[in-house]
Amino acid sequence: MGLPLARLAAVCLALSLAGGSELQTEGRTRNHGHNVCSTWGDFHYKTFDGDVFRFPGLCDYNFASDCRGSYKEFAVHLKRGPGQAEAPAGVESILLTIKDDTIYLTRHLAVLNGAMVSTPHYSPGLLIEKSDAYTKVYSRAGLTLMWNREDALMLELDTKFRNHTCGLCGDYNGLQSYSEFLSDGVLFSPLEFGNMQKINQPDVVCEDPEEEVALASCSEHRAECERLLTAKAFADCQDLVPLEPYLRACQQDRCRCPGGDTCVCSTVAEFSRQCSHAGGRPGNWRTATLCPKTCPRNLVYLESGSPCMDTCSHLEVSSLCEEHRMDGCFCPEGTVYDDIGDSGCVPVSQCHCRLHGHLYTPGQEITNDCEQCVCNAGRWVCKDLPCPGTCALEGGSHITTFDGKTYTFHGDCYYVLAKGDHNDSYALLGELAPCGSTDKQTCLKTVVLLTDKKKNVVVFKSDGSVLLNELQVNLPHVTASFSVFRPSSYHIMVSMAIGIRLQVQLAPVMQLFVTLDQASQGQVQGLCGNFNGLEGDDFKTASGLVEATGAGFANTWKAQSSCHDKLDWLDDPCSLNIESANYAEHWCSLLKKTETPFGRCHSAVDPAEYYKRCKYDTCNCQNNEDCLCAALSSYARACTAKGVMLWGWREHVCNKDVGSCPNSQVFLYNLTTCQQTCRSLSEADSHCLEGFAPVDGCGCPDHTFLDEKGRCVPLAKCSCYHRGLYLEAGDVVVRQEERCVCRDGRLHCRQIRLIGQSCTAPKIHMDCSNLTALATSKPRALSCQTLAAGYYHTECVSGCVCPDGLMDDGRGGCVVEKECPCVHNNDLYSSGAKIKVDCNTCTCKRGRWVCTQAVCHGTCSIYGSGHYITFDGKYYDFDGHCSYVAVQDYCGQNSSLGSFSIITENVPCGTTGVTCSKAIKIFMGRTELKLEDKHRAVIQRDEGHHVAYTTREVGQYLVVESSTGIIVIWDKRTTVFIKLAPSYKGTVCGLCGNFDHRSNNDFTTRDHMVMSSELDFGNSWKEAPTCPDVSTNPEPCSLNPHRRSWAEKQCSILKSSVFSICHSKVDPKPFYEACVHDSCSCDTGGDCECFCSAVASYAQECTKEGACVFWRTPDLCPIFCDYYNPPHECEWHYEPCGNRSFETCRTINGIHSNISVSYLEGCYPRCPKDRPIYEEDLKKCVTADKCGCYVEDTHYPPGASVPTEEICKSCVCTNSSQVVCRPEEGKILNQTQDGAFCYWEICGPNGTVEKHFNICSITTPPSTLTTFTTITLPTTPTTFTTTTTTTTPTSSTVLSTTPSKQELGFASLELCCLWSDWINEDHPSRGSDGGDRETFDGVCGAPEDIECRSVKDPHLSLEQLGQKVQCDVSVGFICKNEDQFGNGPFGLCYDYKIRVNCCWPMDKCITTPSPPTTTPSPPPTSTTTLPPTTTPTPTAELTTSKPPPESSTPQTSRSTSSPLMESTTLLSTLPPAIETTSTAPPSTPTAPTTTRGGHTLSPPPSTTTSPPGKQSRSVPLACDASSFPSAGQDCPRKAPGTFWAPPCPPSLVTVWAEATDTGQCWAVKPKAIPLAHRTAFLGAADTGQCWAVEP
Repeated sequence: MGLPLARLAAVCLALSLAGGSELQTEGRTRNHGHNVCSTWGDFHYKTFDGDVFRFPGLCDYNFASDCRGSYKEFAVHLKRGPGQAEAPAGVESILLTIKDDTIYLTRHLAVLNGAMVSTPHYSPGLLIEKSDAYTKVYSRAGLTLMWNREDALMLELDTKFRNHTCGLCGDYNGLQSYSEFLSDGVLFSPLEFGNMQKINQPDVVCEDPEEEVALASCSEHRAECERLLTAKAFADCQDLVPLEPYLRACQQDRCRCPGGDTCVCSTVAEFSRQCSHAGGRPGNWRTATLCPKTCPRNLVYLESGSPCMDTCSHLEVSSLCEEHRMDGCFCPEGTVYDDIGDSGCVPVSQCHCRLHGHLYTPGQEITNDCEQCVCNAGRWVCKDLPCPGTCALEGGSHITTFDGKTYTFHGDCYYVLAKGDHNDSYALLGELAPCGSTDKQTCLKTVVLLTDKKKNVVVFKSDGSVLLNELQVNLPHVTASFSVFRPSSYHIMVSMAIGIRLQVQLAPVMQLFVTLDQASQGQVQGLCGNFNGLEGDDFKTASGLVEATGAGFANTWKAQSSCHDKLDWLDDPCSLNIESANYAEHWCSLLKKTETPFGRCHSAVDPAEYYKRCKYDTCNCQNNEDCLCAALSSYARACTAKGVMLWGWREHVCNKDVGSCPNSQVFLYNLTTCQQTCRSLSEADSHCLEGFAPVDGCGCPDHTFLDEKGRCVPLAKCSCYHRGLYLEAGDVVVRQEERCVCRDGRLHCRQIRLIGQSCTAPKIHMDCSNLTALATSKPRALSCQTLAAGYYHTECVSGCVCPDGLMDDGRGGCVVEKECPCVHNNDLYSSGAKIKVDCNTCTCKRGRWVCTQAVCHGTCSIYGSGHYITFDGKYYDFDGHCSYVAVQDYCGQNSSLGSFSIITENVPCGTTGVTCSKAIKIFMGRTELKLEDKHRAVIQRDEGHHVAYTTREVGQYLVVESSTGIIVIWDKRTTVFIKLAPSYKGTVCGLCGNFDHRSNNDFTTRDHMVMSSELDFGNSWKEAPTCPDVSTNPEPCSLNPHRRSWAEKQCSILKSSVFSICHSKVDPKPFYEACVHDSCSCDTGGDCECFCSAVASYAQECTKEGACVFWRTPDLCPIFCDYYNPPHECEWHYEPCGNRSFETCRTINGIHSNISVSYLEGCYPRCPKDRPIYEEDLKKCVTADKCGCYVEDTHYPPGASVPTEEICKSCVCTNSSQVVCRPEEGKILNQTQDGAFCYWEICGPNGTVEKHFNICSITTPPSTLTTFTTITLPTTPTTFTTTTTTTTPTSSTVLSTTPSKQELGFASLELCCLWSDWINEDHPSRGSDGGDRETFDGVCGAPEDIECRSVKDPHLSLEQLGQKVQCDVSVGFICKNEDQFGNGPFGLCYDYKIRVNCCWPMDKCITTPSPPTTTPSPPPTSTTTLPPTTTPTPTAELTTSKPPPESSTPQTSRSTSSPLMESTTLLSTLPPAIETTSTAPPSTPTAPTTTRGGHTLSPPPSTTTSPPGKQSRSVPLACDASSFPSAGQDCPRKAPGTFWAPPCPPSLVTVWAEATDTGQCWAVKPKAIPLAHRTAFLGAADTGQCWAVEP
């Protein structure tokens, strides 16, 4: 009885341990081995469902395909090759079709749709990459393929393909054997099953493998295989992977291949991989003698490592890994891969930083405009420096605030640009006024500076005059508090003691730039904003709220409250005049071109905004050229401010010089100050000063007048002077309610609207042209709206004004100050009114808003094709092609500590490279949510903590909300809103900015540097370091000009009356531009969807601001809600602004959102009274008892059992939405058998677990834990015949059969030969008559030699590429598509390039005469004895020289290479060099060591066959004697591979070669060698150094 009791004790112990191990599986990877099908080694296959079989077929087979009837998403075909004596059979090629793409893989090539691609290759939804261990293809369709480029291939499929596949991988139905080897009761052998998967190809005959004779028992190998597969390294795998199938495979391997341990490597490796798939962590089972693997550099080989390797640029990759662990080469623990400095694996502290393409070592410091940064562990650590802010008023209407917000405002008044916040120490006013035929052409006419608490008033007029307290002053003018200088005729500079600097530009139009020291931060207000670092609140008015549009904001800063309010102008001036538009596009595009002088500044100042502004002004201006030049000079000034001087930008544009003196004047002797000038006509009094004697000089003849340009013109041509501005004769200007025409030097004005008599009490009329004595007291016109602007004594404005003591209330009446209404977004609210702004409530008191101070959620919007609005309100565009981090909290110096990451992936729409629909990945703790194709998928990862979340559909949108304060709202197309709780403020990073309430640092890159370019910023946030950078933002309307007018017409709805109620609440301009961009880009279907999404994103913003717009119609972007209605019912309706009233099952379950999302548009039910509650998951109206229960995001209907952690309790969802749990007494939890004993675990009372054992009853069939389905099949060994050809040297003496040069006809002719650059003029064309053809016409008449390479993978030989091509010196290169038929799946030529070796007589090469020198003796033709061990025996054969290959990787010689060049040891005697050269004696086969310029250069070892070096494309290359260096001096650095010849006679010509890595040169003296025996330069393949040697 001792044995059974011992067994019992062991089992009890095992049971107690099992209970413990159950808790530990919490953090383990999900087992997805059942999603993986594989093949490996000696023809072994494993199906998705777990069958392992052997099928030795060598034809093309269907490995796995989507076998549904209607539409097949993918197919994988493979072809295996026969194995060798020691190596297992390998996979030769794989053909993979996924939707529209066909991918062909061989060991060397990756071919996509007929074109070779280099890896990593990204295309829409597809990634092809190569690592040291695997070639991997990942497709968004739900497929991942991995191949080790030898024998092992794995295919992992999404579960959506369950029961839909066929092929060697089986049907993926989860049942072993069934329907693969057992179908309709018929049993198939693996051979029969495999042969059924053969792909029959026309013209290809391939025999099926025969049934093999069963092998003698392999059981003698069982113990050895068991030892390998149960080794300590696989301790983690025993419970996860069935051992028996791999034991059988291992035994078969040993039987069939007696070669020792190498035969079983494949099966053990597969067992290890399957263990990783199942969630195990296999250890390192390989040793130096058993299946060793090596890795490049300092990487180490691991059986189970995370394929997401942390790199210097991406330190948090491993914590957000979606992929399971795999074998391969990885960085050792404690290091990361250096993808910046490319130096293998390094500790994080040694990571370099990168900026604008330059590398910086750790500890290196750089100073930027406003920050000082030190490189620390691959990240910049920056501290802010005092940074002035600049406000600009350009083009008469474009304002850029101190914080960088830009807006356009066409004013007609004096406005407060900037003033001190508290004390009235200074104020800066600007007069904007119409200066053209419409009121939309506005100019800056006057700048007024009030300084010293308004005691001094300095006025700058657009004609350049400066007045101090109404008296003209000469410049420079210096006082204690300010100084005024005029450094050039175009500019006036003002410097103030309190840290304000003004730059007034006078020509071609007046512009103003104001710079404030950082000390003034947050202490200014006016049109220039508040300078607090946050762009989003720059439209904050004195009443305390942020206005939505520029005009609504600017109207509150009128310095004369009686001026009229101006509205936003939404038209594009370029759409009104095609000639102006073309002119503007032609000249303004200079800003964006990299080859113009402006290109030098692109990295410092992004030209996009200046380009838009330039086009706007140039189109909008009567004098196009002046406005163009003003806009270009604005960009040049911005560059200068950043330290980039744009020399020479005026050379080709804006260069008309004013002539020194016009020739229309005559010399007069009687000129007085009353001389006839045009200006004196309009200002007679101020110019004619009496009491001065006449003077002589240049003046105008009688009846002509001097205009402001110094010309003499008749009266009719006189310009008029009006408020600091000259108007040409006939010009029309619109001023306050008057239309004025310039005639005969005077303005003639008439009223547009009659004013004067119509003032309603208590307003009184003020007529500036007829000021009576009574009115001279001039009432101070004040309004509630401009209270904060203050009152300034500016010129009189006619109209109705309130009497003293009262204020204009904006509604046409007058009130006392405390009864002033409040304004918000152009709406007036009476005192005491309340409005909601974000999450706060604001109340109107005395004309100002008083708001609650709750901290609100931040919102980031991503919509359309890469349009972003950050948490801090910055608008920008970035159109990337891969996946990018939208927002995450893996930031700061320790960026691996984070809790969430949201990644957005763009999918291209159309042919212009613009991206549309989004796929979103949300990582929250251990959970990953994938939102794509209008659905969501949940993936549980193997690391991270548990985060609760809910998902629900609201209208058109899917809303995901986590318990950690993250909300993602997705419209299932291209729009994503991300909301974050206030607790995340300042802790996040990514394309959505950093949520710190400062927008000027939103462009912070992954390595913590603030960028000005949106491209640099966007590229830094790519998810994978291998994703290619975006170099330009696509311009689809330029690429698709035929779509522009359609896009502009469709999108004009945003600026039309349909949305007019929203225009003052949300600025439509950025949305309109985005709409046009997106509508142009979607040119391959889905164009309406792109347009509709763009309009919907504006409508959604309007709804949030309380402007509900019914914009959809049956013709325009309709939504079909009736689809949800059951027949004859009408519950579902379209709600453009959401539905705030109805109750859902979630709300009665107590699941409430932290933030209201009821404003989202879409289809909503109006539930009837008998079914008042909406069930969101079923999309039905139900009664309360049908709601069921919600446990986190899972819904359980009433009566359904709810899973619980307690194993002896069962829980049920009741009708009242409660989860009720009861103990289950007597429930059998576990039953195992060990021999005659049975063991049970049973639930006891109150949820306890009791353990029982007994002797098993005979009637009960024994229950085993694991069942294997084993199919034993007869097999026969396959015999492969391999033929090896060996060449042995026949003698140690090499006989030279070289004819003498006289025999070959080269008695006196010496040649110099050079390789051309690579030629790739032609590119592959499709069709059977297409192909690729390269010629050397125009490069060389009759080349000596030619080399042909593929463009994408130049290091591969023509044999490895495997195409039928012709590459010879007679025709060049020819590849025909028709020759490729049957050779690979595509029948298309790849893209090739060639280069040729050309020779010229020496007299054609040498250009300078040289002194006579002694002639060297001709080369000896005697035989040379060489050691037999080093040299193969060459045949006597004449060949041309072999060219250097392109890449710097060592090459093995092809059969075409000359035997004379097989080894440098063939060189018998080596010529002496011109300078110090030590030559070895002829008997030793050693090459020379040449000293040149203090550097010693040794030739390559004897194994080198082909030298490298790229040639520059300047063929024919003459030997260039001009730049020959003097003795002992380094060569001038030239393009790699250029050659020099010293100035000496042809008999002594020396060829100079450059070593590409160091620029060192040396020379050897060649003899006159016959053409056929000239060798090229033998090169050192690793450095690109070359020598000239004599054969």
